[in-house]
Amino acid sequence: MAALLIAAALAQVSSSGGTTSSTDATAPKINAGQRTYVDLEAGAGYSSNPNLSLVNDESSGFGRVSIHGVHSRVSARSTTLVSAYAENVSYTNDHGSQQSLSLFGRHDAAVSEHARLFVDASAAYQEGGQLDTRVLALPNVPPPIPGGTVTPPILLPGGGDFLSITGRQYNFGGHAGGTFALSQRDDVSLSSGIERVVFRSGSIETKYTRIPVSLAYDRVLSARTTVGARVTAQNTDYEGPASFRVITPELTGRLQLAQRISLNGAVGVSFARVDDGLRVRHTTGLAAEASVCGQGETSVFCAHVAADEQTATTAGPARSISASIDYSQQLDANQSIQFSLGATHYSTPTSVIVGRTFSSSNYYRAAASYSRRFATRLFGGVNLAARKLTQNGPDPKADFNASLFIRYRLGDIQ
Repeated sequence: MAALLIAAALAQVSSSGGTTSSTDATAPKINAGQRTYVDLEAGAGYSSNPNLSLVNDESSGFGRVSIHGVHSRVSARSTTLVSAYAENVSYTNDHGSQQSLSLFGRHDAAVSEHARLFVDASAAYQEGGQLDTRVLALPNVPPPIPGGTVTPPILLPGGGDFLSITGRQYNFGGHAGGTFALSQRDDVSLSSGIERVVFRSGSIETKYTRIPVSLAYDRVLSARTTVGARVTAQNTDYEGPASFRVITPELTGRLQLAQRISLNGAVGVSFARVDDGLRVRHTTGLAAEASVCGQGETSVFCAHVAADEQTATTAGPARSISASIDYSQQLDANQSIQFSLGATHYSTPTSVIVGRTFSSSNYYRAAASYSRRFATRLFGGVNLAARKLTQNGPDPKADFNASLFIRYRLGDIQ
């Protein structure tokens, strides 16, 4: 359901009675302009279990090199954000080397007085879930909608699940949609997309394609309150006979808690049809989500919780409950910190892997970064990360990851 949440969030961000003007004091400050830069980084550190493996769980020192390019643009009618990240980590023992790649881009624009459209695309490759140990802070580029919901920068790329973190995973996806004002207080949003995931680990290989669709209606009750309803659906096909379908009607709401703090929520019921190739079963369960996001003068944060009746994983569909917190703070002109925490509980998974069954499991991840400027373009700092997987049966040793880094920036400094 992650793609549906992204699409719905973008739609909600764009909904405040269309693109009509407002003098709402709660609107976040929008800084027009553009930034383009490339960060070259090198570091060295230690990891206690790089592959979160039960068998090959030897700790190791490592060296890391990475490159991160970012372009952002904010104008009176549109926003654009593009990020490209690649890294190589070489370990001092038989773990060898691991590579990761993350590409992301989104663009939204007011095409008329009553319509706003968006499109996004992403691709990622990771080994051993290593992207879950990185903090990739991006510029804060909320859509320029008066009174719009604050959108904090992305701190972590898309996370792995309880199986994908044990092997290699490829992700590809794209979404598009729009918000259309029906009146000064009413609008409707529509979005869809396609996502492709491929996972490989030894002789195990799973692939699935997911198509999400979302249709939402919102009505502005006051300068601080919006209510509405939406219907989301997703169809997921695993290569082979397995597939599942979920339809979720929900009530939605948005409340401006303070000048720059907003609460978004949705609650409803999910109706799922799961086909494992041998039998078809139908399930019904709670669907709910809530997020609190805010922007200060030098900080942004977002906390999110969600419950899904069926979530696509590389092992097969499973119920999930998740929670996460992202935070970024500019301490002064030369220092900044970022951190991201996440936890997901998976239950009653339906295995799509022949000869293997899976029980309930929990995956916890945390990443943090401290950065200090030493010269105009030269930075240094510390990266910290921790990951833990628990399941019925033996659990792999937790992975604790720490490293020192230096970074040189090309392009825009501020």
